[in-house]
Amino acid sequence: MIKIKDILDNISYKDFTGNPDQSVKEIKSDSRKVKPDDIFIAIYGFEFDGHKFIDKAIANGAKTIVYMNDIEKKEGISYIKVEDDRKAFAEISNFLSDYPSKNLKVFGVTGSNGKTTTATMIYFLLEKLGINTISIGTEGSYYKDMRINTPNTTPEINQIDKILKDMAKEGAKAAVIETSSHALYLKRVYGIEFDYGVFTNLSKEHLDFHKSMDNYFMAKMILLKNSKKQIVNIDDPYGKKAKEMFKDALTVSIKEDSMYKAYDIDITKGLSFKLNEVEFFIPIRGKYNIYNALEAIAVINDMGYSLEEISKVFREFKGLKARYEYVENDLDLDIIIDFAHTPYAFEKLLDSLSNENIYFVYGINGDRNYEFRYSTGKIVASHNAMSIITMDDPKFDTYENIAQNVVDGIKAANGKYILIKNRKEAIKYAITHAPKKSAVVMLGKGEEDFIKIIGNNKLPYSERKTIKEVLEEI
Repeated sequence: MIKIKDILDNISYKDFTGNPDQSVKEIKSDSRKVKPDDIFIAIYGFEFDGHKFIDKAIANGAKTIVYMNDIEKKEGISYIKVEDDRKAFAEISNFLSDYPSKNLKVFGVTGSNGKTTTATMIYFLLEKLGINTISIGTEGSYYKDMRINTPNTTPEINQIDKILKDMAKEGAKAAVIETSSHALYLKRVYGIEFDYGVFTNLSKEHLDFHKSMDNYFMAKMILLKNSKKQIVNIDDPYGKKAKEMFKDALTVSIKEDSMYKAYDIDITKGLSFKLNEVEFFIPIRGKYNIYNALEAIAVINDMGYSLEEISKVFREFKGLKARYEYVENDLDLDIIIDFAHTPYAFEKLLDSLSNENIYFVYGINGDRNYEFRYSTGKIVASHNAMSIITMDDPKFDTYENIAQNVVDGIKAANGKYILIKNRKEAIKYAITHAPKKSAVVMLGKGEEDFIKIIGNNKLPYSERKTIKEVLEEI
């Protein structure tokens, strides 16, 4: 049994009072999940201050409290004061879990767009090549037939450590982790030993949190700094900037000279391209997915697998649900579900569509700023697509305010639009008004099973189910 004095020998802290021989089990940041002898760490967060829940944690059995701000102490409880609560959270979690990432080959993927697809491709290739792999990301966490629901793209460090440790016992040899900029900045992967760090691209997003593109970029670079090897897309301007920082990084491209450059590209029946004279065919859509594929190829090839081996396996990749996913219908329409939710992702998707008429059903998250919303509307309009502006996680903002910001961008490009607040009605409008052969694209929700209409409260919602209902009604 681990004792507090063992932890104190392995972390940075300012002060300790209490019993150093107190036994401890796990560390938790959610007071509701605390069990007897767990450590409770009071995280000073953006929405909640963990210091306010210390009494609740103690009532649930916590005998050790880690804190940052001054608090009133109780008899019989041990207290560890720290300078950086999130760093301490990671240090303690990693120690209690015996640093599980050391026993695995770990791959991190970050970037504004393409994280999930690239991570899934790496996971797919590793599995097909016989390496038992854990996947942690937007689609949840899973290993073989075991699935673990995780609330964020990148879970908290104690959840990651537990997954890595438990699945390693089940035979896992590798782990692929989507690492968001929030997670990197908030030290959710602090202390994880990454063998490969992949940087896909950077576009304007999350500036409400990071405040500037430079801050956003540097948050992404935390992954690459903490990875033994780096992979970057140098067709992206921030990818070039990353290459300047990491001179030995492996590079991918379609336009620039790079170590992994795709050429002879054909996207009529899937993705066909050549790489170093080796032919690749991947049965998915979207030219932008070539970048995701190249990044996955670079990782696996650098591990020692030949391009011929990778090409053979990649022919079996069927893509992700809700990533350029076609919905079967008898209306002679290309009905597509996609998770795209940034101006960059919208533009890449629009560039990949050859339909004469395009109908985009979308909203913008309440966390996004005016420029983000304006840019999204302007991009859709500049591609002569029809915007059906609807609801998508307004959270603490209002649909009306968000929609007006998007309309400003649409009007700047003399675009076409209609406002339909109810998402199901918006989908129905698009499908019933689009001429035959049109592309009707539902964006933003993808595989998510919720919608946040008020604050961060999740209400059940399924894009796929809603489309099915609409098609049945039609």
